[in-house]
Amino acid sequence: MQRGMNSLVLNNGQEGVKRLRTRIYLLGILYFSALPAAAGLANSRGEDAAPHGSSFTTLAYEDAAFKLVLNEANVVARELRLPEKLPITPSDVVEKYIDSYGMARLTRAVGNISTSNYTYYVSVDNKFSYLESANQQADRLKWYREYSWPISRLDTNAAYQLATQWLTAVSMDVGALNRDCTLHIRPVFVSGNGTTERFLPLYWVYWTKEGKGHGSEAVIEVFLPAKRLIQLRVENTKYILRKPLRVPKPD
Repeated sequence: MQRGMNSLVLNNGQEGVKRLRTRIYLLGILYFSALPAAAGLANSRGEDAAPHGSSFTTLAYEDAAFKLVLNEANVVARELRLPEKLPITPSDVVEKYIDSYGMARLTRAVGNISTSNYTYYVSVDNKFSYLESANQQADRLKWYREYSWPISRLDTNAAYQLATQWLTAVSMDVGALNRDCTLHIRPVFVSGNGTTERFLPLYWVYWTKEGKGHGSEAVIEVFLPAKRLIQLRVENTKYILRKPLRVPKPD
């Protein structure tokens, strides 16, 4: 049996993903700021993507965009039945990031908000696309100490059922993922070999396309004993059936 996903992804968890996305965002700012005609760029829909430049924004826009992301987080939390105090209010938000209006028009990524339990991202085509649980590093360390199961307890079917239920609940196209992609289901292995092998019941369920340059199209990470959703990520708007947020123009 093949081992789990890249150890960097498994070990770094939420913090590593956030740092990576921050670096990508900063590189994007540098790139678009260096373009002399940035103000005239059009996005994929042929719109004038950043009429005032990629860094242009207003406080009114940021407030309106924040409210949109907060509302979407409430919808997602209800759809997934997450352990959140509902409704999530501004006072429940421990961290937020809203892209500038110009950058949001260029990238069609609005931003994200975090509660003490989860971070909700609207990052693909103005749609909800990612979810990450808080305290992943501490949780993994605890689970490594408390859970080390024999390979006879491996249950990839249960992991798949949970993963697809969650994806369906937030309007992700599981049928198309299964048609277009290759499905992988892998736990985290701990020790041993063959019949003596032991694993941590923390499963990665993910879909990939063949060929160079293709990463995972969708990923779910689930801690099976507690039926707990750790991460949900869908990278391609084709598989996100949700309606995009209608981002307002600045006054």
